[in-house]
Amino acid sequence: MNAKLKAEARRKIILDGYFNNEPLKDIAARIGCSLASLKVSASKLGCTRTPKEAAAFRRGFRVPDEKRRDYYQLMIAGQYKARECAQILGLLTMQLPGPE
Repeated sequence: MNAKLKAEARRKIILDGYFNNEPLKDIAARIGCSLASLKVSASKLGCTRTPKEAAAFRRGFRVPDEKRRDYYQLMIAGQYKARECAQILGLLTMQLPGPE
């Protein structure tokens, strides 16, 4: 009975974490497992992030489809960082504090 409750609690933590866009490391730490184990469990639950969603999560902002080509052009040819490209294209409205 306890194993069933533990499994249900684990599922709920994983689903809530993915739904709230929490970092995977935080979710894994909360349930006490490795990052790889978390990804396997999330895959079995069907709640993994698509590569597009994962990239947007890592960047911290979403690139609209109409600006995606310009964004990648700046990244590749212009050698700009992701945040700099976003500022040039007007995707970020305020300057976020960060290491420079």
